[in-house]
Amino acid sequence: MRNHRSSPVFIRFLSLLFVSFAALDVLVAQLPVVLQNGQPAGSDIGLFEDTPFRRKIDLAGTWSYTLDGEQWHEVRIPAAFDYTGKITFLRRFSISDSLLERCAFSLVAFGVNYEAEVYINDIFIGKHAGGSTSFQFDIPEDVIQSGDENAVTVVVSNVLTSRTTLPVRKQVWGWKTYGGILRDMFIVATPRLWVQTLAARPSVSADARSGLIEVRTTISNRNFPALTRPDTTHRTTAREQYQLLLQLFDKERGNLFTQAAPLVLALEDGKDAEVSAVFPVTFPRLWSPEAPVLYRLSALLVRSEGRSQTILDEHRVDIGFATVGIQGADIRLNGKKVTLRGVTWYEDDPEFGAAISYDRMEKDVALIKALGANAVRFAFHPPHPYMLTLCNRYGLLALVELPIWNVPAEVLADDMFLGLAEQLAREMVLRDMNHPSVVAWGLGSDFDSADPRARASVERIASVIRGLDPRPVYYGSSMPAADTCVDLVDLAAICMNGEDQASLKEQLAAWKQKNSNKPVVVVRYGKTVESGNRNGYSDPLSEEAQARYFLQTFGTIRDAGVAGSFIQALADWRGDRPLLTVRQEDPYLHPVGLMNRERQKRLAYDVVKTLFAGQKVAALPIGKHRSTFPLWHVIAGFAVIFAVAYQYHYNRRFNESFKRSLFRSYNFFVDLRDVRTVSVFHTLLLAFMISLTLAVVLSGLLYHFRQDRIADYLLTQILVWDSVKEAVVSATWNPAEGILTFTGVFLALSVLLSIFVRIGSFFVRTRIQWLHTYTTVVWASVPLVFLSPVGMSLFKILQTPFYVLPVFLLLALFAFWILVRTLKGTSVLLDLNAAKTYIGGAVVLGAIGALIVLYYDSEFQLTAYLDFLYNLTRGSG
Repeated sequence: MRNHRSSPVFIRFLSLLFVSFAALDVLVAQLPVVLQNGQPAGSDIGLFEDTPFRRKIDLAGTWSYTLDGEQWHEVRIPAAFDYTGKITFLRRFSISDSLLERCAFSLVAFGVNYEAEVYINDIFIGKHAGGSTSFQFDIPEDVIQSGDENAVTVVVSNVLTSRTTLPVRKQVWGWKTYGGILRDMFIVATPRLWVQTLAARPSVSADARSGLIEVRTTISNRNFPALTRPDTTHRTTAREQYQLLLQLFDKERGNLFTQAAPLVLALEDGKDAEVSAVFPVTFPRLWSPEAPVLYRLSALLVRSEGRSQTILDEHRVDIGFATVGIQGADIRLNGKKVTLRGVTWYEDDPEFGAAISYDRMEKDVALIKALGANAVRFAFHPPHPYMLTLCNRYGLLALVELPIWNVPAEVLADDMFLGLAEQLAREMVLRDMNHPSVVAWGLGSDFDSADPRARASVERIASVIRGLDPRPVYYGSSMPAADTCVDLVDLAAICMNGEDQASLKEQLAAWKQKNSNKPVVVVRYGKTVESGNRNGYSDPLSEEAQARYFLQTFGTIRDAGVAGSFIQALADWRGDRPLLTVRQEDPYLHPVGLMNRERQKRLAYDVVKTLFAGQKVAALPIGKHRSTFPLWHVIAGFAVIFAVAYQYHYNRRFNESFKRSLFRSYNFFVDLRDVRTVSVFHTLLLAFMISLTLAVVLSGLLYHFRQDRIADYLLTQILVWDSVKEAVVSATWNPAEGILTFTGVFLALSVLLSIFVRIGSFFVRTRIQWLHTYTTVVWASVPLVFLSPVGMSLFKILQTPFYVLPVFLLLALFAFWILVRTLKGTSVLLDLNAAKTYIGGAVVLGAIGALIVLYYDSEFQLTAYLDFLYNLTRGSG
């Protein structure tokens, strides 16, 4: 009686506990990990520099944000959110009466990921897509009010798709899609007549004794009184003139180097004036990695009335005399051959994520320079503009790329995607074209350049860039043996994978022969490493093995005589998808850097520094590493063999059932339906042994392919849910854990298959018990236990490439055999015609497969990525 009364109480307790955990889960989900920078914009960013005539209202600092529109939290912007979804940000700012009266305003953002909608005082200002390029929105008149009640609202979404965003949803080895306002954001207050843009293209003569500066600028105005007076008929008078004065200062020496003759402007109210000018210079000091000489170009907007002159606005940019050209297979800087010795830099930091501080950026650039490098590749996307300012200052040549990475040809050729690519290309070049450090523009890397459909896209994007700037264009090809687009670009850039030096040498020689008329650049080569592993280079994941790889590969590249190469990478970084190929605590970490993510140097840093200096590298210790054999596979395989053999020899009932299920399966299933002679214990034991066998086989396959990049890529296509792949990665590297986990999964699948059979019985009006369906499914799978010897030795078998295909054919044969037996058992159990059951089963399986493929294709572009994977396999050489 007491138990009966306590049951409702116990049920209510469980319900309350469940609700509490659900509420806690929701609360945790609403509080993402936020990596806060919060530092104000620097005074020497290189863009929108402060002058006496304009003011920058920095929006860095404390903002409010909400994920659901109800609960608000504080955050210091810039900040990187380790979160996928929509975030709404809110900040209040103040504008004085005098500033409001005399100024025009615009909002500038250096990076908001991915899609941003901006509102000021609840009025829509603009929308931008792309988290790595900057944008500027003019703020209409009367939107900003006097006082401190102004509010800027930014609605941000970092949800990526596999087709309609740029970048697309990341694959393995990509970068982390942090959300939020990742970089500086501020409001620029300018005079109502101001210099909107300023672009300069310096060039020098062959003898470097003279040069030219081609300047393009835009003059804008908004309600400027002198242009809105009725008596002027919207034009300036002869007595009152507006001029543009261009001055060039030597930044190091601080003196005025030269200036152009004043340009008289013809201005109209509300209309932009495009101004172009070319003025000469004599004996300019050239910019180079060895001597990074910079000049400051100042564009002064001047009003002249008689002899009186008034400066209205000033716009400044830093420039340098660095002319990049191509001569045959060489890259030329100011007419001299330059060989690029570089590293790749990824915008990621353990403390700030993608919202990296100015101090960290400068420290990274100093580390690159101290390495002896003369170049840096900004892979995946354009960097924070301050990084290029640092490259100008420290003397590092820069490769700047679009985020077109791992894109199939079908997606690349899509008009919507191509439109986004062209937009981002314009934004990239227009923002960074003044930097003398930029040596080439990248269209991206690792996209499907082996498919002819990619040619039109490459040509269109390259045309956009060339229309804005004459510097070389390239993309990183990971399919050199099948590439069809390299003739459309200026540099033949190759991404090298693999560690076998003979293969790398052959691949590089073939690529160079194919592109003998243009510079060849290796834009990626590197090797994964386990941090802290100092077992000697006999251990392939040791720091010594990584250092030895760079020692050998650097020599291979040097001997090939290419125009440059870039090591992947300066430091480790995090990505969106968990990695299979490396055993580590954080599966999202990409451990290939010369330093770890915390910027602690590995042995490879010092080895590369020695190589870049042209010095001899000290001998590396070999160690005494031996490959380990997955002992748990053997133990589990023997357990299956022993358990089945014991029951077979010492239990007559199991012996008879086992033999009849194999050799007289029809009669066995009939007896199972009518007499029910099989022991429940034997059924459960057999289910466990079958599941354990399959678990050993699956674990053995994963363990063999655990360091295969193509296998990792394919697994990422199938396991699109990161938590699932994360669990599989852990199970792969820990065979004991994997075997137990996979055994549970296969047991659950056997139950699920039994449920499907039971559901099918309702359509034929045959009444059967669930235990009968489960028994049928289990005993139909009896042949699988014969795979246990294969599973326990699979790792050893697959080490011989000849046996890889036969093993997969054997597994496919067993799968088909079990399918036929299961359908036969189902037909007997439900008393159906065998032929109709086979046909119906095939139709149902086909329909399920079609639905799965349709779902994957609509959500993740499965067929396009499988086509990409095929081209990657055949084109990687």
